[in-house]
Amino acid sequence: MKKKKKEQIANRLASISSSKANLGDVRIPEYKASGKPQRAKREPVFRPGKLYLTKTHHVRCVIRNVSETGAYVHMESLEPLPEIVVLRFEQIGTVKKCKVVWQNEIEVGLEFVKPAAGDAAES
Repeated sequence: MKKKKKEQIANRLASISSSKANLGDVRIPEYKASGKPQRAKREPVFRPGKLYLTKTHHVRCVIRNVSETGAYVHMESLEPLPEIVVLRFEQIGTVKKCKVVWQNEIEVGLEFVKPAAGDAAES
């Protein structure tokens, strides 16, 4: 029995060593950079704005920088913000729905919320 097993193993090894590698089937994994994800490029600005907490209640603010994904603002008064606010760029009239990512007294980091497919487009 042992001799038969040894022959089977020898045959398998011979078939493996004589077969050619098919490199077409080899999948090379993509390189993934480690570390923190890159932030969107920020544009420093100094624009007046308003943060709408409700449809009628707002807080004046100064927009300090803007990127494709969010904004950094200084509020005129110390006021706790709800999770979702609306940022209005006063000079150009643009309105963006935002998620409050962080708040440190009068400084606020906002992330723009993308409208759902059924929502009206933002200007």
